[in-house]
Amino acid sequence: MEQRRICIIGPGNWGTALKESFEAASHKVVSLDRNASKTDWDEAFSEECLALVSCPFPAVESVIDQLSKVRKLSGVLNASKGIDRKSMKTFSPLAEQKISAPIATLSGPSFAAELIQKKPTACVIAGRDAEFVSSLCDSLGTAWFRLYAHSDPVGVELCGSLKNVLAIACGISDALKLGLNARAALLSRALVEMFQLVEALGGRPATALGLAGVGDLWLTATGDLSRNRRLGLALGAGKNIQEALRELKTVEGYYTAQQVFEISKRQALDLPISQAVYRICYESAKPELELQRLMSRSLKIEESSLWQLSQIKPSTK
Repeated sequence: MEQRRICIIGPGNWGTALKESFEAASHKVVSLDRNASKTDWDEAFSEECLALVSCPFPAVESVIDQLSKVRKLSGVLNASKGIDRKSMKTFSPLAEQKISAPIATLSGPSFAAELIQKKPTACVIAGRDAEFVSSLCDSLGTAWFRLYAHSDPVGVELCGSLKNVLAIACGISDALKLGLNARAALLSRALVEMFQLVEALGGRPATALGLAGVGDLWLTATGDLSRNRRLGLALGAGKNIQEALRELKTVEGYYTAQQVFEISKRQALDLPISQAVYRICYESAKPELELQRLMSRSLKIEESSLWQLSQIKPSTK
């Protein structure tokens, strides 16, 4: 198994969890704050190194700029989730414009606290360079951290971004005590929104049925370790957005809701749950009124039965 030198950029809770897991797999791991000095960057990348990006998504563009100047970069593994505000692109398309080294994204249902406790966790690593992706899955996995190779980085990144918005919706629903029927309906219809967004931006809709899609959606929407869910719980309980964000600090779904709303307008996508979250977060809409809006929409055939998913090929492992 290949032993790597890995530099984790922006090591928050998730970056710290990955650091401990990678060190357990006998890799040499160093950490670098995204606002570090040029000297710190030069020292971190003084020898061949894999960069793991684990910072809040608004900082990703500046990190990509820094990485484009690194000479001894063996590859980039992204662990941040979001959509760029200016270009409306996810990590891989942004990084590919400036970085020549191979690029991949790590995503899936994973709470940092449970990975640190070495509880069984499965994620995907997605990228266009199959050899690079395969080598990462082989070298970074552990007895408790199982990694699957994936070839749709854009789809994986969009699923990882949108599930945060949809988790806010689930938190609102649960805070309003709408019941288990409502939660099941919301998550099922949320998956249809994933299909639409992924296809519209160049990914494969079937990606939403895997770990990075439905797996991460279930975890983030229903697990109370999720800050996105907790934001929804706070909003559903009557707190205003400013008060809720002060308590929770960084909540990726709050920022992503704005980008998804803009994309839905540009692409004429029917994303009623995501749009409702946007209106609650940015237009002070009342959750109860948004519920009425969702329940009174015109009747239609269930779109999920129309998606072409016949190309799914199950893993042989």
